Amino acid sequence: MNTHQEKTFAVVVIGGGLAGLTAAAHLAQRGIAPIVLEASSLWPGGRLSGGDPDSFDYQGRQWSFAPDHGVHAVWGGYHNMRAMLTDQLKIELRESNGEEWINRWRREIRVIEAGKSVQNSWIPAPFHYLQLLFRLGFWRTITPFDFLSLPGFLFSVLWTVGLDPIREKIALDGLEMKEYFRGWTPNLRATFHGLGVNLLAAPAESISLTAFIAAIRFYTMLRRDAWRLQFFTGNSHDHLIAPLIKRIEAHGGKVLYGATALKLERETHAWRVIVEDAPKRGLRSLRAQEVILGVNPAAAQRLLDHSPDTPTDGLKFPASVRSIAIRLWFSRQPRPGASSGMMTGDFQIDNFFWLHQLYDEFHEWREQGGSAVEVHIYGPEKLVDQPDQNLLITALNELQLAFPELRGHFVYGVVRRNSRTHSVFRVPTADSLHLVTPWTGITACGDWIGYDTPAFWMERAVTTGIAAANRVLVEAGQAPFPLIEPSPPEPLAHGLSKIVGVIRRGFRPIIGGLRYLRRKKDKRVGV
Repeated sequence: MNTHQEKTFAVVVIGGGLAGLTAAAHLAQRGIAPIVLEASSLWPGGRLSGGDPDSFDYQGRQWSFAPDHGVHAVWGGYHNMRAMLTDQLKIELRESNGEEWINRWRREIRVIEAGKSVQNSWIPAPFHYLQLLFRLGFWRTITPFDFLSLPGFLFSVLWTVGLDPIREKIALDGLEMKEYFRGWTPNLRATFHGLGVNLLAAPAESISLTAFIAAIRFYTMLRRDAWRLQFFTGNSHDHLIAPLIKRIEAHGGKVLYGATALKLERETHAWRVIVEDAPKRGLRSLRAQEVILGVNPAAAQRLLDHSPDTPTDGLKFPASVRSIAIRLWFSRQPRPGASSGMMTGDFQIDNFFWLHQLYDEFHEWREQGGSAVEVHIYGPEKLVDQPDQNLLITALNELQLAFPELRGHFVYGVVRRNSRTHSVFRVPTADSLHLVTPWTGITACGDWIGYDTPAFWMERAVTTGIAAANRVLVEAGQAPFPLIEPSPPEPLAHGLSKIVGVIRRGFRPIIGGLRYLRRKKDKRVGV
């Protein structure tokens, strides 16, 4: 095994996903040229990476389409990401024409456009979902029995606006999302279970109560315009990852492919990064004045545990899950409707995105009367473990239940398995890894990292990436990049949160007293 000569750099970014590349691009823009270590030899970008094209023959010609590990939406609250995309990278986004909720309840299929209805509701947040009651189609999705859920629904809404898990650092480990729906009827519970699964991209049993509350606060409950979806006009690699890398390299930075950080060693005023260099089949080391850690939880824990100077005793790292992205091509188009939506209730697929409406590269396929859809499956494990052929048949059958006009028009399908790298969101607490780490000269960023922002997923990755770059810039005596603060709750939601907060504070002495009496009782009986 070869050991190559050590080099010294101002900043080494470990991880070429969205967070790491965002940090590197902002540093490079200010003249601090970083080195980015990307474990993949071919496709950087983490969960936004590309891959070999999906190709098939149809009607005498070969068709080829760039893949995705999953279509991603830019939501209304993605302020920092949208600013980076439009202002710095000059990337065009496509406005969503609505989002359908397709609920399968036993043998019944119920469809309603919910996205625009909620976003354009004249009822203020947090009660804007009640606008659906004024849609004729909504009455076909519920039964009179569902109105028994109204007290439970109102309690859940007040609970949501009055509890800010991320700001208060409340994880409540062990309490699952299902606790949120106590008192709801099975039909409504199944529908909103689907909302949680889609927002958090994880099986329902993996989603904690506080993660769900934090997610619906950020994505929809506190503001009507939070549910404003935009999409890239093509695959994530070509329309986000590649432009970020181009920007890094244009300002003197560099991305090393096939480079996996194995260990960190602390020196007097720097860190020594031991790297496995896959292309050269050997080890190399780099000296870095600053290290930015931008990898998934499992990779971060593995690296830190293998490094003698970065003990992780007492730190909690989120679990990770796998997911499935399936693409289906048809020789005809579905009924007119929204370009995306959720599949809830008894469906096993969790959402859908009509690629011929969203991505420019599907234009010719659309012009010839064809359509293409991507659906996602977020678990459970026994479903994800099924063979590709079984998953393909499941997706095809369920999609044709929702869109029966596509029966007999299937052309081609492909299953893409995403490895266990998507973090199960856990509300960051004092024992989580935060942007400011316990180790001098190491900063962390990513969609699971603790930081003072309510944001999720891509917005959290971008926000923490910019914040990580800012920390290095301040150390170098430069001005930080501005970060856009999240939009405040609408007035009614804000007022209700204050009222619920007062009630919660009033109950604290009572709850504390009950806990004290319980501890005394346990001590008396020797528990």
